[in-house]
Amino acid sequence: MSDEVEVIEATEAKKGFSVVVMAIATVLSLAIGFGAGAFTGQPVLALVGLGPEEGAESADTGSASADSAEGAAAPEEPPLFEPMPGVFDADKQRFYAEVGELLVALQHRGATRHLQIEVQLVGHDQKYMKAVENDVPAIRNGLLIFLNQQDFAEVSTYEGRETLRRATLQRINEIIGATPEARIADVYFTAFITQ
Repeated sequence: MSDEVEVIEATEAKKGFSVVVMAIATVLSLAIGFGAGAFTGQPVLALVGLGPEEGAESADTGSASADSAEGAAAPEEPPLFEPMPGVFDADKQRFYAEVGELLVALQHRGATRHLQIEVQLVGHDQKYMKAVENDVPAIRNGLLIFLNQQDFAEVSTYEGRETLRRATLQRINEIIGATPEARIADVYFTAFITQ
C-alpha cells in the first residue's frame, strides 16, 4: 500500500510541475508575440491592406505644413495645377483632347480590385491642345503609373474621386511640362468604374 501511495504522490508532483511549466511557457509565448507584434505589426497589416488609414495621418501633418506655408509671403501666381476658373464661361472657347480609357489593378485587403476610367482634357487654346494630343502616349504612361499607386478604398468614395481628378490634372500638367499660361485647364472622368 505504501508503494501505491508513493506512486500517486509522485504522479501528482509531476502534474503540478507540468502545469507550472505550461503556465510559464504560455506567458513567455505571449510576451514574445506581443513584443514581435509591436515591431512588425503595422508593416504587416499595411502589407495586407488592413492597417490604419494613412490619409488621417497625412491630413494631420498636411494641415501643419499648410499653416506654416500661410505665414510665409508667397507671390500671387495663378495656381498651375488647379482647375482654371470659368472653364464654362461663354467668353471662353473649349478644346478637348482624349486620353482614352485606362484600366488598372489595385490591391485592397488582399484582393485585386479594378479601377477603369475614361479621361478627357479641356483647354482654351486650340493650338496648345493639338500639341497635347501628340503627348497622349506619355500622358497615358504617366497616368497608368500614377493610378496604380492609388488606394482603392479612397477612390471608391465621391470625395476620393474628386481628389483623384484634381491630382490627375496636376500629374498631367507635370508630365507635359505645363506653365501658368500654357496648361490643361481641367480634367474630366467621362467614365469611372470601380470593381
